[in-house]
Amino acid sequence: MNYLTLILLNAFTMIAILNPFGNVPLFIGLTEGMKKTTRKKLFTTIVITGFSIMSLFSIVGMFLMNDFFKVDMSEVRIAGGIILVIVALKNLLFPKKMNNKIQLEEDLTEEEEIKQGIIPLAFPMLVGPGSLASVLLVRQESGIISAVLSCFIVFLIIHIMFLGADLIEKILGELVLFVLSRVMQLFIMAVGIKTIISGITMVISG
Repeated sequence: MNYLTLILLNAFTMIAILNPFGNVPLFIGLTEGMKKTTRKKLFTTIVITGFSIMSLFSIVGMFLMNDFFKVDMSEVRIAGGIILVIVALKNLLFPKKMNNKIQLEEDLTEEEEIKQGIIPLAFPMLVGPGSLASVLLVRQESGIISAVLSCFIVFLIIHIMFLGADLIEKILGELVLFVLSRVMQLFIMAVGIKTIISGITMVISG
């Protein structure tokens, strides 16, 4: 197997875990009400942030976990799961109104909207414990350069999909995206709970 093929296979593995084909429509629904220019900047920021997190984690992840913070992946899973559950609860109990665009423009600046969107959209919704674990595995099996290049390919694909957000929104429609964003909160909460249970199980099993 040549080096390029190995990088592409690693990238496909990460794509399966990051699931951009499910996340992109979800992110479009969750950012309903934002101005299109603000949303494009947010999506670009999410891609850059996600790529930075995974690339840096592939380089210094083991050192940070084992030597600096002295935590393991089970504790990262629990923390990420708690964040997902809290975010899902907030969005379910205090949903955005359909006319929230006016409210957002009046209450928050564009920079503030982007800052609020990075967490949890970039982490832990797009890049979560599973993604971090996968990039560490790629680093161990293929090396740092292969891991970083695989991350680059993955987030390039995600960025291209985000560029087509307006087309996806037109195809699905505002109402469908709004309903999708509400329904997906249940699945986000379920993923959060599953992640917490997985982390606790890892801790108990040692």
